[in-house]
Amino acid sequence: MTDVKIEDGDIVLDSSGRAVMLNDTDAKFQRAVICICSRKGMFIYDRELGSDVGCISADEKNSAEKAELEINAALAKFKNTFARVIEYGEKLKIELTIDGETRITEVLLNGNI
Repeated sequence: MTDVKIEDGDIVLDSSGRAVMLNDTDAKFQRAVICICSRKGMFIYDRELGSDVGCISADEKNSAEKAELEINAALAKFKNTFARVIEYGEKLKIELTIDGETRITEVLLNGNI
């Protein structure tokens, strides 16, 4: 599996102007984060892609638990992938596990990686 590397919503280019590519595990992690950040139904080619985690107010009772449920529902189609919410507020801090490898990731709730 390969994917183009994205940072701050833009494609990352190398010194010669070519797109930087991600392979295997790095590509899987990026795709999972994009799925979490993307508002469900907004991607025209796959209306089921994404989550509504940004609609959960951090002030709500059990907001972290609700966010974790929403995130894992969005990740359900990704094989061997799940998340645990560490912190839910202005930023979303998650422990993302794919194929047994775990990484800590921070996501802004307005959809930026």
